[in-house]
This record gives sequence, structure tokens and C-alpha cells, in this order.
Amino acid sequence: MEFSEVLNYTLYTILTAILPIVAAYAVNLLKTKIKESNSILEATKNETMAKRIENALSDVMDAVLYVNQVYTDSLKASGTFDREAQDKAYNRAYAEAMLMISEETKKIIGELYGSFDHWLQQKIEASVNAAKKQ
Repeated sequence: MEFSEVLNYTLYTILTAILPIVAAYAVNLLKTKIKESNSILEATKNETMAKRIENALSDVMDAVLYVNQVYTDSLKASGTFDREAQDKAYNRAYAEAMLMISEETKKIIGELYGSFDHWLQQKIEASVNAAKKQ
């Protein structure tokens, strides 16, 4: 047997033993990278959803402040802000918020909180209370 044949046989044996180990390592590395990219994607998705909710909360507060400025303040000044006027102000704020919040955001909030309408009602009430304290 010549030296080159021995060398070829030895290299073939070594590569045959090492190749499955290297392949397993490469597959595990790829799986880890895929999981990391999915984690990044999920974090980005969560950040996007959080930003949408934050914007929706801002829209609700803007709607409440708008109704307060153009409707409620004048009724309070004239002393005619009764229960019926409160209901009308609430409905105006609700309608304004509905116009300002995108359909996609409504869908996301509905999925997260169970009901967009219930969430919006709570946030309007919270915004009204916050506006009263200012």
C-alpha cells in the first residue's frame, strides 16, 4: 500500500467520523438562529402592538379633551350640564375616538382585551376622570 493510499484512507475515516458531528452542530446553530430571529420578530410585533395601544389611548384622551373643550365647558359655564348632557358628551367622545382609532388597532385591542367597545368605554371614563383632575 502506498503512502497516498494510506493518507486517503486515513482522511476518509477521519472525515466520515467528523462530518456527522459538524453537520449536527451546523443544524443546531441554524435552529438557534431561527429561534433568535423569531424572538426578534415577536419582540418587534409586541412593540408595534404596544405602540398602537399607546396611540389609541392618546386618541381617546384627545377625543375626551376635544368634547370637553367644544361642548362640555360651555354647558358647565351656563349651568346646564345635566345627566342628559353628560350622556351626549360621552357619546360624542365615543364617536370621535372611534373615528380616530384605526380598524387594525381596534382589532388588536379586541383580541387582547376581549372587547374593543368595553376597552374604549373604560378608557373614556378614565380620561374623563383624568381631565377633571387637571
